Amino acid sequence: MKKVFFISSFVFLLSCADTNKVNIPDAVLSQEKMAAVLFDVHLLEASMNLDDTNVNKLSAAGNNTNLVFDVFQKHGINKNTYDISFEFYTQHPALLSHVYELVINDLSKMQAQVMNKK
Repeated sequence: MKKVFFISSFVFLLSCADTNKVNIPDAVLSQEKMAAVLFDVHLLEASMNLDDTNVNKLSAAGNNTNLVFDVFQKHGINKNTYDISFEFYTQHPALLSHVYELVINDLSKMQAQVMNKK
């Protein structure tokens, strides 16, 4: 919950910036695609942090890295594309803010679906 508050605060602070001035290079994932990848990466990290014993077992076996590569494969990208895209967005905070707005929207939708099932 603290992470969501931090990310929400970050998004709010940067939401006034103009995202239309920067051209996204072809080698960089679109904002929507980057948001989808980050959504899955953050879900993976959260699920792994739920049980410390599983994290230790996965890390010891090297499966932690494999799981991240599974996320990349799901989205049809590789680590290099992710790294280039992540670097680009960290250098353009207004764009990164928009990406995380999309991530937060998707997380909110997921949370609403879970709450409706209860």
